[in-house]
Amino acid sequence: MAKFPSESRRSGRLARMVVFAAAAAVSMAAVSQARADVTDQLLDQLRAKGVLTHGEYSKLKSRHAAEKAEMGRPYSRHYSKDGVVVVPDDRYLTRLDKGIGFHIPGLITKEGEVGAIDVKISGDLIFGGVEDFQQKTSGSAIGGGIVGATTGASKVNAENNITVGLLPSAIVLSIATNQMGYDLGFTIGAYTGGDNVTGVGGANSAGNAQALGSPGIDLRQVFGTVGTPTFGSVKIGRDLGLFGSDAILNDATLLGFGTTPTISQNSNTTLGRIGVGYVYADWIPQVTYTTPDFNGFTASLGAFAPYNATNSLADPLGGPGLLIHESEAPEVQAQIKWKGVIAPGANLTVSGDGVWQEHKADIGDSAFLAPGAAIESWGVDGFAKLDIDGFSFVAYGYYGKGLGTTGLFLNGFDFAGDPRTSFGGYGQASYTWDKFTFGASFGVSALNLTGAEDTGAYYATVSQYLVKDNESIIGFARYQLTPWMALQAEYGHSWSINQSGGKISVDDIAFGTAWFF
Repeated sequence: MAKFPSESRRSGRLARMVVFAAAAAVSMAAVSQARADVTDQLLDQLRAKGVLTHGEYSKLKSRHAAEKAEMGRPYSRHYSKDGVVVVPDDRYLTRLDKGIGFHIPGLITKEGEVGAIDVKISGDLIFGGVEDFQQKTSGSAIGGGIVGATTGASKVNAENNITVGLLPSAIVLSIATNQMGYDLGFTIGAYTGGDNVTGVGGANSAGNAQALGSPGIDLRQVFGTVGTPTFGSVKIGRDLGLFGSDAILNDATLLGFGTTPTISQNSNTTLGRIGVGYVYADWIPQVTYTTPDFNGFTASLGAFAPYNATNSLADPLGGPGLLIHESEAPEVQAQIKWKGVIAPGANLTVSGDGVWQEHKADIGDSAFLAPGAAIESWGVDGFAKLDIDGFSFVAYGYYGKGLGTTGLFLNGFDFAGDPRTSFGGYGQASYTWDKFTFGASFGVSALNLTGAEDTGAYYATVSQYLVKDNESIIGFARYQLTPWMALQAEYGHSWSINQSGGKISVDDIAFGTAWFF
C-alpha cells in the first residue's frame, strides 16, 4: 500500500511553494519596473534626437504611463477581446487621493487610448448672521455708491439678515481624463445665494425680502479644457475672467462677507471688496490659452464675450442712461504670473493683467452718440502676495480709462462717450497660528469725472451725484473647527462719497461659518 506524506511534510512543501511564488512575483515586478524605466528613457532619447514628433512622443508617453499604472495594480491581467485590451478590474471604482470622487480605469482600443477618468465633486457653504447698523449720511444723493444711495436728512434703519457671504453656496462637478495624449477636462458649477430675489435679473437680481420667494440658481461656471504638458491648455466656456482674478481669489472676504449693502434686500451675495478695492472679474464666456509652467512663469491670453457700457445716472436728454453696446470685436484679456519660493518658508506670487474692449453706439443708446460711434475701454493691474512663517500679505492696484468701477464698464464713460479715469486697490495682512487666523484689510475704488462734466449745468444736474470713492476697512477672525468647517467673525466700516462731497457710511458685524469640501 502506498504511503501518504505526513501532515507536517505536506505543510512544509506548501510553505516552500508559497515562498517560491512570492519570490517569483517580486522578481516579475522588479523586471516590469525596470522595463518601464528603460522605455521612458528610450522615448526621451528618441524625442531629443528628433526621431519622434511632438505628437508621437506625447501619445506614446501617455500610453506608457497608463500601462505602468495598470502593471502596478495587484492581480490585474490584460487579455484581448475583439481587438480591445481589457483589464478585468475595470468594472471597479477607486477613490481619489484627495477630494470627494472616484477614479475609473481606462481602456486601450484599436482607435486609440481612452484614458482613466477622474470624477470629482467639490462645494462650499458660507452663511451667517449680519447686522448693519444705522447709516450715517450727509450731503446729496450718490449714484454708484456701494453702501446705498440715500443721503441728506433721510436715515436708513439698522438691518439684520441671515445671508450668504461673498462666495455663494455651490456644488461643482469636475471630470478629467487623458485621451490620445491630450489632457481633457470638463467643469460645471451651480451656485445659489441665500436670499429671495425678484427674478427680473435672474439669480443676481435685487433682493426680495418677502414670503414665497426663491434664491434662484446661478450656473455661472461651465467650461472645458484641452492641452498637453508641452503645449499648455485651451479653455472654452464660461469661467472667471483674467482681469482682477487674483484680486478676488486672494481677498480674505471671499471666505466671509466684506461690505454688505442693504442687507434686508441683499441679492445673490455680499460684495466683499468688489467696488472697494477692485473691479469684479466676473464670469464671462471665453476662449483662453495658457502656456505651460516655465520655472513658475505662466501667461494667458483670451478672447471674451464683449459687454455693454452702462451708467448709474439718467441721461440728461431723457435717454435710458448711458448704454453703449459691445462691438463686433471680442473683449481681450491677458495675464502674466510668476509663483515661486524666494527663501525657506517664503512663497511669493506676482501677476499683472490687462483688459481691452471696443464699444459701438447703436440706435437707442445715449442721445449724445450717433449710431456707429466707437469708443474704447482699457485697464491694467498688478498683484503681489507674500506668505512667510504664518504671515500673509497681499497688495493690489488697478488703473484704467473707460474701465468703470465695481463692475466692468459700469460708469466708465460720460454721456458724450468720453472715458472716465478709474483706479484703486487694497492691502491685506493676516496671521495664522494653529487653527486661528486673524487679519485686516483696507481698500478703495475711485472714479474721476471727465473735463466736460466737471463744471457747468451738466455738473449741477447730473455728474455731482456720481460716486467718487468707495472705501472700506475690514477686520476678521477665523477658527478652523474641522478640515471642512470654519467659524468666523467680521467687522466692517464702509463709506461712499460722491463728486460734490455727499457721504454715506455704515458699520456692520457678521458671525457665521464657512464649509469647503
